[in-house]
Parts: sequence; C-alpha cells; structure tokens
Amino acid sequence: MTRMNRRTLLGGTLAVLAAPGLVGCSTVTRSTDVAAINAPVALPTYRRFAGPAPDLPTVDPRMPDAYRTFPAERPVVLGGRTPGDGTPFTGSTRTVSPIPPTQDRNAYWQELNARLGSRVDVTITPDADYASKFATSVAGDVLGDVFNVDVDFPYLPQFLEARAHDLTEFLSGDAILDYPFLANIPTESWRSCVYSGGIYAVPVPRGVLNTEQLFCRADLFAERGVGTDFGSVDDLIGMARELTDVPANRWAFCQVPDIVLSRMLGLPNTWALDGPRFVYYRELDGFKDVLDIGARLIREGLVHPDSVSVSRADLKLWFNEGSGLMAQDTFPGLNAYYQQNVAGDSYEIALPVVPGPDGGPGPLWVGPSNHSITALDKASPERIRTMLSLLNWLATPFGSEEYLFRRYGTEGRHFAFEGGQPVQNDLGASETALSAFPTQYLVDCPMPIYYAGHPEATDMVYDNLVASMPAAVTNATSGLYSPTKSIKGKSLYKALDDTRNQIFLGRLPVSAWDEAIADWRRGGGDQMRAEYEQALAARGQEA
Repeated sequence: MTRMNRRTLLGGTLAVLAAPGLVGCSTVTRSTDVAAINAPVALPTYRRFAGPAPDLPTVDPRMPDAYRTFPAERPVVLGGRTPGDGTPFTGSTRTVSPIPPTQDRNAYWQELNARLGSRVDVTITPDADYASKFATSVAGDVLGDVFNVDVDFPYLPQFLEARAHDLTEFLSGDAILDYPFLANIPTESWRSCVYSGGIYAVPVPRGVLNTEQLFCRADLFAERGVGTDFGSVDDLIGMARELTDVPANRWAFCQVPDIVLSRMLGLPNTWALDGPRFVYYRELDGFKDVLDIGARLIREGLVHPDSVSVSRADLKLWFNEGSGLMAQDTFPGLNAYYQQNVAGDSYEIALPVVPGPDGGPGPLWVGPSNHSITALDKASPERIRTMLSLLNWLATPFGSEEYLFRRYGTEGRHFAFEGGQPVQNDLGASETALSAFPTQYLVDCPMPIYYAGHPEATDMVYDNLVASMPAAVTNATSGLYSPTKSIKGKSLYKALDDTRNQIFLGRLPVSAWDEAIADWRRGGGDQMRAEYEQALAARGQEA
C-alpha cells in the first residue's frame, strides 16, 4: 500500500486541515492509490430488529416497514439503561430545521441528557452553512467526540485516517452485535463508511426513501378537473398546460423535473456499468432529450420563472402556496410539506407512479444509501465503546419507547396521542426541532414509511414503492471512492449544471451539451470513470 506522511497531506489542497488534531500523525494512504483507498473489509453483520409488525405487508426486502399509526405496543428496548459514563458527549452536527433552544432553556434536551447518562454538548449549524463551519472546526481542532461528515468532503479517506478512530475492531463482522441498533442498519449503508481497508464512520441511513419523486397538489389538480396520473411525456406536458395560469401566478412545475424525466426516458441511475465500463447518464444521447423537454417546458411558460435557482425551502413554499403544482423531491420531504400546509383541510398531495418509456412503471432511481456519515475522534478503546453505546441509543428503532421520546419528546409535555398519532404542541415542535433534533444527523435508525398524523401519506408512499420497486436501479458506483470526484467533482458537476440551466432557459442550444460533456470528460470525468473501474476491481467481494 502506498503511503504518504501527513505533513505532505497537509501541504496541498488540504491546507485547511492543517490543524492541531492532524499534527504528529504517522501515515495515511496516498490520494492517488485508488486500490488501497477502496480496499475491502468485513462489513458489519446485519441483524434486523424484530419490532412491531408493520400495518402494511413488506413485499420487497428493500422496502422499509410501513405504519399508518405509531405502534400501540412500544417496547423499552434498552430497559431504561443509560449508555453514557457521565462525561459530556461533544460533537459537530447540522440541522435542516430551526435550531432548538439551548440546553438551559430546553426541557427535552435536558431529559435527553438524563436518558443518555451524558450531557450532549453538540455544536449545531444550519445545513446550508455546515460545510464552511466544518472546515473551520477542522482547522481549529474543535470537532468534538463525534462529527458528521459529507461523503463528498475533499480527501475524505486521508482526513478520516488522520483524524478519526478506526472502528473496525468494534464494528466489523459480528463485533457490531454489541451495538444491536447499529447492527439494525442495512449493509448497503456501511459501504460508504469503509476507506483504506477500515471502517471509519457510522452511517446516517436513508435508503430507498431517498429517491426523487414527483409531488402533485392533488387538491388544486381537482379544482381544474385534471387527474394526477400520466403515461408519457406528452401526457405530462398536456397536464401542465391545463394547470398553468400565469395571470394567477400559478405554474404547473416548481422546477424542471429532470430526474423524473430521466427516469421516464429510461436513463440509468447516475452511473451504470456497460460491460466493464462505467457510463454517466448525462453523457448518453437520451439526456439531450431531457434537456430539450426541459427547455420546452420553460419556453411554454409551464415552470415557475425562478425555477433555475430554486432551493428545497423555496420548492416547499411555492408548492404549499399553490404557485407551483408539481415538485420534484424525496419521500422524507413529505413531513415538511404537511407541516408547512397553509391550505387547511383541503390540502392533498398525490405521488403518481413515474412511467417508463413503455408506459408502465419506470425505473425507480434508488437514492444514496446515506445522508452522510459520522466519525469518532481518536480515543481510548474504553471511550470508543462508550461513544458507540451512545450512538447505539441514538439509533433505537422505530416503534420503541426510546424512538418515541427522541422524536417527539415527553408525552404530556411535548406531545399527546390523538387517534394513535403523536401530535406535538408548540413547545414540542420548538424543543425537538420539529421532531428532527440534530442528533439524528449523527446516526439514526432505518427510516420507516411513517408520517405522523397522515396515514394517507403512508398509503401513498407504500403504493408508489410497490408499483416501482420491481424496476428499481441503484447507482453502480455506490460504495466506491473516486479521488477525482472528491477533489474536482463539485466544480465539474456545477459546470454541467450551469450549461444545463442555460439550455433550459433557451440561452444555449441543446447542441451545446456535446461541448460541455467533452469538457467534463477532459476535466476529470474520464478520470473518475477510470478510478471507479479500479475501485470496483479492488473492492470485489467484501471480505
């Protein structure tokens, strides 16, 4: 294995990482040694938690369990035991919800500390600012005991080897069974935690629910006498024309649904294997059809005029206020749509099954297995075991009493059951950050199909997945690491996105895409391809 000393590592692009926590270390894997970086290790043994029976039958092993209401029988899976040792539990994490009140003003946080047996002293940063805050924290050596990391962080394997504890002896194979709720996380999520032949993190799992879909304002569709199902691109465009009313500030689409269109045209999920060669979906001729359709939608005035710069927050705002009637988003986002409903009882969402080229259910692009990963600072074996026990508690599964508390707080103070559903009051929503307290970005259990107070959403997501899962496709590079993508990926993909947007807006012809792809290949796309092929050969079958 080719190695480099950490002084060399810090002298290059990773100068921002030249921090006290990285000084004095021995060696890390050289960033150009693709085979060594992708060396396999025995993955953690998967042992599914046998929790409350789901309300709907699981017809595909990749599908999460589906619940219309919160289970009435809720086991206390840890028997009231506290995993902490009294030492504060420090860390760096993010939130996509409003930042909750501080510990001294937050009864939920105080009770969380008591249940863990250690005070949770985490630095919470809004998601939009997390990348820059993380780099600053690395440079200042103030990440804490645990720290959430984006899998696209530059030089990630070298950073983890230098800064994080190698967890292999604690988590590889059956060793993970000491932490049964970490063992409940599916195998696929652990692949993105393996670098240089070691397990360097725990996952923040998402799985099949992390898939781009088309959300429709079914109530506003019905007002105009338009159904939500469609069988082709022409059907979709016809629907959009009927729905759009520009004088009333109403457009069919919040944004060009490029992923949905790619699925409809049968394109592969991001990267695919064509024999031994990796192929990127946007270099295929079919993607130029997506560009042509997107430009047509905007040219006909069927898309919100500010769509090119839309954020997820804008998307939900436009959708809920009725200025955009279709939005491309992922299943977990449904909770926020319901929480931000301003239409009252008439509000209704539909999730049509996206058709494929033949009119039947199209390929479901299974999203990334993880939101991100969380690493542990180097420490003594005893401290690492304590930290893993704390994370094990924070991954307690859906249906347990512990899960109910960590999501919704204390019954009677933060929420009450109504019709079998935990309904939060204003205090609960504030103190738990809308039932998404930021510890969920350190680790979490596998996501169920469950939307508190909205059993119709469970049915809708379940029906969509039952129809779509037979055609589900994964990204062929899942769990593989490309140094070039780590270093250049964001700029290379941004250049493609910029050209795509200019084509959508009619400022460039579709033919301009050929040059953009040629630039992408020369600038690093072909190198990414070669590295993924090397990584696949190196990873082979996990040990």
